[in-house]
Amino acid sequence: MQEPSANQQESIAVTTTAGAVMTPVGGFALTPPWAEGAQLDARFTCAAGISPSLTFVNVASDIVTLALSIVDETTNNSVQWIVANIQPTQTAVAEGQVPVGSIEATNSLGNIGFGAPCPPAGETHTYRLTGYGLQRWLELENGVDSATLIQAIELAALDTQSSSFIVTSN
Repeated sequence: MQEPSANQQESIAVTTTAGAVMTPVGGFALTPPWAEGAQLDARFTCAAGISPSLTFVNVASDIVTLALSIVDETTNNSVQWIVANIQPTQTAVAEGQVPVGSIEATNSLGNIGFGAPCPPAGETHTYRLTGYGLQRWLELENGVDSATLIQAIELAALDTQSSSFIVTSN
């Protein structure tokens, strides 16, 4: 660290904690139950197929609705889960649940809803969870194709935040 100058009034030190989920001070975030870059708990994979609990924090007053996505970055962003039209007052998504009144896209398995991460045996895949704060309600139906929903989400996004995790299949 550099020595303070004679007229310096204050100092700021920044530290990080490896492996911890960091929420920007005052910034929008979607907090998962895993540390950044960590191995995903087996209950959220095809071993049990339960969707994780997630919490939106620091949702600004101009956010009309929330959305989230989980994509497999190893396989050209194949979609595991996309949910939109989550009420901004419903900041917690319970494990194994879909927020009331929300819509879900068809995932890469061809099903509506959560498609548990499940790479082929012996492979490790990297997944990205992204939370979105949207400026408008999306006028789309439940079961819309994932490309249409993610495009609508990205066009309406005021805030985004993402984190990654890995899944290794035995």
